[in-house]
Amino acid sequence: MYQGVLVDNFNAYSVPIGDLPVGKHEFEFEVNDEFFAHFEGSEVLSAAVRVCLDVEKSSEVSHLLFGMEGTATVECDRCLDELELPVEFDGELMVYLSTSPTVSKGEEEMEEDDTVFLLAGESNLNLAQYIYESICLSLPMQRVHLDDEHGNTTCNPEMVAKLKELQGEAQQIKEANSPWSKLKNL
Repeated sequence: MYQGVLVDNFNAYSVPIGDLPVGKHEFEFEVNDEFFAHFEGSEVLSAAVRVCLDVEKSSEVSHLLFGMEGTATVECDRCLDELELPVEFDGELMVYLSTSPTVSKGEEEMEEDDTVFLLAGESNLNLAQYIYESICLSLPMQRVHLDDEHGNTTCNPEMVAKLKELQGEAQQIKEANSPWSKLKNL
């Protein structure tokens, strides 16, 4: 069994699919802050995620099973303070060897989000984009600090107070500019 722990640089998230013998192989990647720095505009401020990859290779197709677990730090949508969230993701990719750089009719029918075509002459498959997207998609859409046991927000109290103040001002402006406000005086 081919097993490797790959060092932490951007090219280290490649797997030598073309060079692997037929059979089962295991890889492990560590994803940290440096990894996310390569992606412009990433919402992830910092991370510590362990990626386990099982590859089952046959002569024509490789089946990649991913397991990701760890934490990622993002900004809270409400108070903008840092918020640490758990990362848990299980996914799979099918990698087919292709003899042509263009997609054939048979390959076109198989083309899905979880399918990759690797030219027969190519050896390495860089998984960095897949890992990045999988971690980002595992995070909740709404990212806010959880409420305490009494139902009160644990967000930054100064920011929550400022938001309430601005919300009150916005409501006053809305009421003053309402077409119905002129009818009240009649």
